[in-house]
Amino acid sequence: MEWRIGFNTGEAELVNNLNDTQAKVYVMLKMIVKDVLRPSKKEITSYAMKNIVLWQAERNPQNKFYAQSFLHWLHDGLRALRTAIVTQQLSYYMIPERNLMAASGLTYRQQSHWVEVITDMMAEGPRVILGLPKIRRAIVASPEPILWYSMKRMELEMLELEYMNRFVTCLENGVVGMTDAILQEIRRRRGELVMEIALRMIEEGCAVNDLTNIHHKMLK
Repeated sequence: MEWRIGFNTGEAELVNNLNDTQAKVYVMLKMIVKDVLRPSKKEITSYAMKNIVLWQAERNPQNKFYAQSFLHWLHDGLRALRTAIVTQQLSYYMIPERNLMAASGLTYRQQSHWVEVITDMMAEGPRVILGLPKIRRAIVASPEPILWYSMKRMELEMLELEYMNRFVTCLENGVVGMTDAILQEIRRRRGELVMEIALRMIEEGCAVNDLTNIHHKMLK
């Protein structure tokens, strides 16, 4: 006769209660392990990624996991994964005394290579997402939104450059910038573009908290 305590139901309930940002971090970490690190003998598993995200949720207030903080928490998850690989230590969320990496079978070569890969990914910033094959395929399969935003950004950049050049010319000629017809037209078109971008973002389900900042975000 054998018995054991199972936490499947409890873990499923916890995962179901992750908010949108936490769930996305979990999915991205699983994709990174599967498509980038590609362990051959389950040296690192998606179950370990689940525990990394659960520990994130345990140790930080829920209100810190909002849409704009996604990259921060993804990097935090990558940092935790890198530490687990280096130390071969990752506490099981349900029984913290249990080490999920104890029987990972990691070799020194795997440790060195994966630590280097994860460090490079963290240094890439937002571009780390584009390094994932599934994300790239999704962009190639549906390029229209990317092209549309790129065109709007290019137009905003050109308007910004034209505005600065015209403003300097007005100063040199003693013309008050607010009364110059060309500057007025540039400001009008900039406002038009910002509104177009905001409306599209809203239609696509994006959070637009401050319309006045969209122009600056597009030019970053």
